[in-house]
Amino acid sequence: MGKTFQEQMLALGLVEKKKVNDAKKKKHKQKKQQSGKKQVVVDENALLAEKAQEKKKERARQLNLEREEKLKRREEAARGKQLVETHRLEKDEKGNAFRFNADGKIQRIFVNKEMADLLSRGSLGIVRITDQYEVVPRNVAEKIQEINPKVFVSLATKTAENEPDPDDPYADYKVPDDLMW
Repeated sequence: MGKTFQEQMLALGLVEKKKVNDAKKKKHKQKKQQSGKKQVVVDENALLAEKAQEKKKERARQLNLEREEKLKRREEAARGKQLVETHRLEKDEKGNAFRFNADGKIQRIFVNKEMADLLSRGSLGIVRITDQYEVVPRNVAEKIQEINPKVFVSLATKTAENEPDPDDPYADYKVPDDLMW
């Protein structure tokens, strides 16, 4: 077997034995330090795959949130519709026309005289479900409005009939009951 380069240089007398030993020690130390550190090899493909996986998980989470929100809205709409169906009062097509403001337009429904009085006092409310207006008790209308604020609810403000307005100039004049507008 052939001699190493260091041995050949030593045999020719070009280097000293001490310098050869120092070079060996230095080389051995470097090798030892490198094996102790164990450099981590960065795999770019693995990093890209991991980022893609994280993006996919985030997208799936967003879709789930949207789906849950949509289901919640459907459930609220169904609950409101069910409340209206169970508590609605019968309208009278041959009765008096009760007019009210809905989204800037005057709408009307036909109800009997007692219902019209209760609607104007605020004891009853009007709710729009699937493009139809229904008359329901006030507490049901308020509950529907709590469930889904986007649903149209028309409620007259309750006023105390026993307390006349102190600034009313016509307080001394009583309006007859049989007066029809």
